Amino acid sequence: MGITLLVTNLDTSIAFYRDMLGFRELDAGEGNAVLASGATRLVLRAVPEVAPINRRLVHLNLEVADVQAAHAELRDKGVRFTYAPRVVNRGERLELWAAAFRDPDGHGIALTQWRERTTT
Repeated sequence: MGITLLVTNLDTSIAFYRDMLGFRELDAGEGNAVLASGATRLVLRAVPEVAPINRRLVHLNLEVADVQAAHAELRDKGVRFTYAPRVVNRGERLELWAAAFRDPDGHGIALTQWRERTTT
């Protein structure tokens, strides 16, 4: 999966995605950088005068093996979450757990984990 995000400060965004979220930098050029985590490729493109983002349209979901553990790890690194892990979608057999936060430019990011529903 490849995603491009417009950012106002490339160095700040690279540091956030690399140091806080564990992405590794694959390449960089004039005003852009390519980072990776697993199968996800993230292109950060510097546009210092970019208009404010529409937070309803820009949202990055990062699937993790254990949303509670990932939430705790990032919280301990200083990430401020909009909400802690909770069920955000429930089907007959599966439910989606998520915890959300924002990057330095306000892009919405959610840690997500699909779980089988348990019946009680």
